[in-house]
Amino acid sequence: MASESPDRIRCDFATIRCTPELLNETLGEASVVVREFDEETSKLWSRFEETYRGRSGKDEVQAPYSVVSTVLRALYGGYVHFDPKNRVLASMEPIDDVDLLHVITLMSRRALGVPMDDIALDNPPRMAEKMATAPGRILRLADHLKREDNAQPDAANWVYRTVTWELARYLAKHTWNVDGQAVTLRADNTGGLVALANPWANETATAFSVPRVRLTMKTMEHVSDPLILISSQTTRIKDRLAFARKVLVPQADPALPLLEVELDGRGKVRYINAMALSVLARMQMDNAPLRVIHQRSEQERAAYEAATPEEASQLAPIDLLKAPADAPTDLSAGLKGDLFPIQGKTFKFPIGRGVGMHHMRELDKHIRTALGGSTKTLVAHKTALSGFKRPKAKEPVSCAADVVRSVKSMGYERLRIVCLWDRDENRLRMVSALAQAYGIDVFDPVDGASVPLHGDMVTAVFWRAPEFLGHGPAEGRTAIAQQMSVLQRDMSTLVGVWAETDHESVTGEDQSEEEAEQKLTAKEKRASRKKAQEEDGKHLSHRVLATFGLNVQYTSALRQAKPAKGDKQERDYQALMSLQDLYRSLGIIDRRIDAVMRDKIGHHKPTGVARCGIHVRRQSKRPGEKQAKICITASVMVPPTYPDEAWTLHGWSYTAPKWQPYDRAQPAYHALDYPEGKLTAFVDDNAGYKKVAAEIDQALSDLSDYLGRTPYTVTVDAVATRRLWEGLHNRRQGQDSGDSTTWLPGSTLPAKERPIGIVRINVDMNEMPRPVGITHLAADGKVVASQKRTDMLFKVDTDLGAPTWVLVTTPHQFDGSGAGRLGEDKTRWSASHGVKPDKKNGIKGEKNEVAKNWYTMTATGIYPVALAEGVEGEHLVNAAARMATHPLAWANRTKYPIELHAAVQMDKDHPQYRRTAPEQESDFGDPDDEDEQ
Repeated sequence: MASESPDRIRCDFATIRCTPELLNETLGEASVVVREFDEETSKLWSRFEETYRGRSGKDEVQAPYSVVSTVLRALYGGYVHFDPKNRVLASMEPIDDVDLLHVITLMSRRALGVPMDDIALDNPPRMAEKMATAPGRILRLADHLKREDNAQPDAANWVYRTVTWELARYLAKHTWNVDGQAVTLRADNTGGLVALANPWANETATAFSVPRVRLTMKTMEHVSDPLILISSQTTRIKDRLAFARKVLVPQADPALPLLEVELDGRGKVRYINAMALSVLARMQMDNAPLRVIHQRSEQERAAYEAATPEEASQLAPIDLLKAPADAPTDLSAGLKGDLFPIQGKTFKFPIGRGVGMHHMRELDKHIRTALGGSTKTLVAHKTALSGFKRPKAKEPVSCAADVVRSVKSMGYERLRIVCLWDRDENRLRMVSALAQAYGIDVFDPVDGASVPLHGDMVTAVFWRAPEFLGHGPAEGRTAIAQQMSVLQRDMSTLVGVWAETDHESVTGEDQSEEEAEQKLTAKEKRASRKKAQEEDGKHLSHRVLATFGLNVQYTSALRQAKPAKGDKQERDYQALMSLQDLYRSLGIIDRRIDAVMRDKIGHHKPTGVARCGIHVRRQSKRPGEKQAKICITASVMVPPTYPDEAWTLHGWSYTAPKWQPYDRAQPAYHALDYPEGKLTAFVDDNAGYKKVAAEIDQALSDLSDYLGRTPYTVTVDAVATRRLWEGLHNRRQGQDSGDSTTWLPGSTLPAKERPIGIVRINVDMNEMPRPVGITHLAADGKVVASQKRTDMLFKVDTDLGAPTWVLVTTPHQFDGSGAGRLGEDKTRWSASHGVKPDKKNGIKGEKNEVAKNWYTMTATGIYPVALAEGVEGEHLVNAAARMATHPLAWANRTKYPIELHAAVQMDKDHPQYRRTAPEQESDFGDPDDEDEQ
């Protein structure tokens, strides 16, 4: 197969096209009931929200419209989508006008402070009357798979939210026969499926996970049909409501979907939305599923409050099994109960996350079989990209000669690595890692004495600094740092700080949320979190070093798997990769990157184009903020001026808006707090995003001057920048910009300052098709062979316009030390619980497969926009794919190409990042899918 044409290698995705034929012929003309509200109703809703905010005294709060969804889902079978901002209410069943009138009346009056018993249902507000009198029309979904003039999908928002309802109900009628199991899939009200009758359990049947399936409709650039993306993940079922944020509740009629209900509150036992319960009670509707949640939460709350902390941890769990007492591990009847709390990712659990590759392949096959011949798929073929596989380096870090070459190209004469330590074990680990990285004998450094690692070009200096690195008040750290002469730098010496940290043990990141908080009162928890943040030694020492203009990389206590077979040196890869990440912080680029830059971009040489990455992140809201703030960082890889020089890395940030070498740009950014209050105009609203786009264009104009008019490309993340540039929307690509001033990055600039190409990267697996394997085809199109996994680049067969590409990745954890490639050829239903080795009785140990995380392939979408004569999209894609495969500070492929990766890491390394990054709690994300250091 080595000589076969690339276009005969096809990537197979767990994805189907959502065509009118699928909705009409297979699903029996799928339809929903839609009420569309007029402009007056929208204005009335906005006025209601403003009044609600005024009454609450908080500009950041939203009116409780989720109460309407919760109540209507409880009353009408579960399938309800209420979106007042987009002026629509969609449901599977017709909603009675009077019920809707009462729900809106009760919700709005109660939200504005009227006691529930005093609300007059015969005197509804105008907004409720308008919504209740809007006609509910039965609409066929197929009729609303609209296409614009360029044939791109342009369906209304409610179509994307409702199209999977009927699809999930249809699939729930078909048994999935896999791995010796007859799996029953039950629909849930999100448009997904849950195998509640076929759980996975630990060996003692005291912990359970259930496989869930998500069906999501998304668009892909220049594909004329929307796509139904199929994904699957494990959902952990708790034995109690404590700390659960969501709960699955079966309805009385098994034909109705499982209700997924979000719980309110914080602390141990959260609760069902009180307003929703009171609305139902006032309407004299005793809905069983919500009542069950309420009763359970009341019982558990009372039990926890009556128990001591020690007793609370021993409260008896709820029996989840329909199994006889003499067969406690019999799961044949599935889980029983009237509700199933969902355990969050932050908790320890004896069953690993992820379903594995075989599970996804078989699920895809099952769904296609159930849907029959009307399914059409997404097609992509391998591209002829050479030099793609990263060569296996003998050492996991850059060689000394390359470090020196890069340091000199940056304008320095030498590099000094300052090793700050406290505990002897970490000092020894640093010594060993440096000795391995530079090929010298292990040494015994004296604090403050310079140790040559590569002549006098690269040296290391050790310094014990327990007071500086330890946790405690911020006062005094700057004075301590000033006394450390090793931190002093001159114009000829590049200084990087490598420090140990005990960050995890203080903040509780190595504990489960339940363990960390179970013994604390609510007041104690808040005080503990605040103190941990304010006295975190890692963040405080980082800030001081940044004010000194120094970059720092921290390494924590040893936590790594056993060495791989044949690795006689037993390298401390955790320390070695931490050292490599320090190089990245300093902007060091080794010779491996030279091999990546092998293709021309248009008429420009590979070394004639700079590559810029722009990172935009929405912070989580802080108390008192109406909208979240926006952070912006950027980096650029600049080609060498003379032969045999290295590429150089440079950076920019919105708090230090000046292009400068990366080793200076990053500490300039880290030395300052994120702007608060009115100090920044970059807020998460339409006006704020216009200002962000304008600020980025100014940065690109400055970059053009900084580069001396060297041509450059721009790489951005699709999801993070979606609201910035209309020209990068799936439905807008290929169209003329019209009058838009923020159509693409650099659109407002003179032609000579604009980028010659843009690369949009999408790494969100909720938006990308899931690869399940590749197929080798003969010249006549017949299948010759298939493979279960790949790391290739594929070009999508688009229906119109320019093509798009997908870079498929097998996660490095799948092939990692001791990973065993779990899930490659079986599902979790046949996973082993493991056997402890017993040499005395000749019993060979067996891995506990159930407890391990299982992995599936991921896909990165790469969409190029060529903006200069002679520049081809394929040139931009090849460079991006190689730059992700040959990263600066990681031994495996990264999510982003180097130029964007460096911009992202500049933000992630900020001392305040952890406190402002939005929480990501998704049952459908990949387990430990961070493939970046």
